[in-house]
Amino acid sequence: MNWLTPLGFLGLLGIIALIIIYIIKPNYQVKLISSTYVWKKSLKFRKKRIPISKLRNILLFLCQILVITSCAFILAQPFINKDDNRGTAEKVVILDASASMMTEAGGTTRFERAVSQIREYSEGIIDSNGRVSIIVADDKAESYLIQDVDRTRKEELNVALDSLIDVANFGCTYGTADIEGAIKLSEDITRYSIGAEVLLFTDTEYIDAGDVTIKPISDPSDWNAAILDVRATLVDNSYRFEVDVACYGNINKDLKVSLEVVGMNGEGDFTFVHDGRCEYEKTTTVVFSKTPDEENINEYPESVVAYSFENLYVSINESDSFSYDNSFYLYGGTKLPLRIQYYSLIPNNYFATALMVLRDQLSYRWDIEFVEVKPDETPEVEGFDLYIYEHVVPNTLPTDGVVLLANPDMAPNNSGFKLDSGAIYPGGDEVPLKKGEAHPIMDGIRAERITVSRYTRITSHDGYTPLMYCNESPVFMIKNEPDKKIAVMTFSLNYSNLPIILDFPLMMYNLLEYYAPSTFTEHVFEVNDTVSFGSRSETVTVVGPSVNETITEFPGTITPKNPGTYTATQTPISGEEVKESVFVHVPAAESDINAEEDSLTNPVFLEDEDAMRTDLLFYFALALIVLLFAEWWLHSREKI
Repeated sequence: MNWLTPLGFLGLLGIIALIIIYIIKPNYQVKLISSTYVWKKSLKFRKKRIPISKLRNILLFLCQILVITSCAFILAQPFINKDDNRGTAEKVVILDASASMMTEAGGTTRFERAVSQIREYSEGIIDSNGRVSIIVADDKAESYLIQDVDRTRKEELNVALDSLIDVANFGCTYGTADIEGAIKLSEDITRYSIGAEVLLFTDTEYIDAGDVTIKPISDPSDWNAAILDVRATLVDNSYRFEVDVACYGNINKDLKVSLEVVGMNGEGDFTFVHDGRCEYEKTTTVVFSKTPDEENINEYPESVVAYSFENLYVSINESDSFSYDNSFYLYGGTKLPLRIQYYSLIPNNYFATALMVLRDQLSYRWDIEFVEVKPDETPEVEGFDLYIYEHVVPNTLPTDGVVLLANPDMAPNNSGFKLDSGAIYPGGDEVPLKKGEAHPIMDGIRAERITVSRYTRITSHDGYTPLMYCNESPVFMIKNEPDKKIAVMTFSLNYSNLPIILDFPLMMYNLLEYYAPSTFTEHVFEVNDTVSFGSRSETVTVVGPSVNETITEFPGTITPKNPGTYTATQTPISGEEVKESVFVHVPAAESDINAEEDSLTNPVFLEDEDAMRTDLLFYFALALIVLLFAEWWLHSREKI
């Protein structure tokens, strides 16, 4: 046992003080009393209690001495030395497995060179009776590749490292490395091993790496020409194409950027080439536009006038060190066609106006075709995505699209709801509606802002979800079943303020988005991003380089691990198969193959002086509490 502050033992002087107190403590004094009877009784009682009293007094004295001793020990801060059982050379090796580590020079990638260097380094450590643990910092560093390897496990080490460079199961990710997670994981060893060291084999240069030893992997000859991003922006109903390119490595270069517009204006494929001057580590935007007189835009061999496209394919033909960012796809140029039929015995412009607003504002998403059927004509019952019937219902409900019944005069057969025979008049001023069940169609809509002065009461609504009420009766409800997609609004727009407030076009947008959503709202993602998508059918099959699965719950999500095109296929109730694609690319940050960072998170290391001792303060404090309780109990027995 050792002591951090031996001067604390001066507290033992309290024992001397305690002894002096007991010495000078007054004893019983002899007193003469007048009654011999009381004296005899007292003497008899005292003779019976004297043995117990003496024992109690001795125990009290011992407790008080031990209390003082415990206090002195606590002041001296006792500890005992312990041995470090983990060895004298504990090394934690972190392997950067980010996409940039696939940069190639002389037919060998940085990742492969790092694995080779780690093998050589580890063998040297374990041959010197040390231990090695290896962490692969890929997308998410959660476990060790191998841990606490000594000379008896050299073969296991080689097998583990061989698995990283296996062609069929290459250990390098296409995303960003979780270096911070790997360093946090390394603390499982550095917190408990004296003299442990953390080494990072990486191609990133750190200005301040702290206590982590950096092992650089980069080759001075490495360089990269990269396509960082591609954008298609609608300007005056035609697309402006922009391509961000950059060069990394000590090089300035003129790049020929090739743009292939697939399915341009429904007429075929067209290719355009433009030169882009790239300066060292600077991003250049190459613009393909129909207006070559714009500032900073040169004349082009051909004019790009694209009103629609199926996809773009952008490429640069360079033999650089990192080929995974030399091409880029952009999807989403084809608008989602939406055919809408409107039929009313008393037609108005309310629905047409709201839908035209959506067509103009969301022209990049939907190509809305609005067909109005005259009262004396017969409406179609197939071939449309949305059927709107106002003041009338069809003999047979269409089954290949969504049906909106506005102020129906009766309930269609097999519709699942029933109406009262007559109209209900709330009476007086218009009555505000009340919100029903929470639903995506009601996002952003406040039911209390909508008023009606006349509606038809619903007596039953099997399978419907009420979204708005008037006087406790549902007036707007929806059904979404595989063969029945119906929305019912039991009041006339002529007897409501709904058409003149913003909630109406918003409600129509939510209705279209709910029943006929775009599969993807974005078409470009980075590796390991979460890709969300909607559905117009019961199932969606997603196929790509790292995904092949069928989704049945929506909105669905996937997390692509590899770059490339991912295609979602579904069959809506119309029966016509629909395919939409997105492009997943290597993170733009990984294209900078000579990246530089300011600092690196430091792992927590075990200090030597902390490692060599076990603190005993807790145990002495516990003993002190027990002794104080014992002294209190002995004092309490004096009254008995």
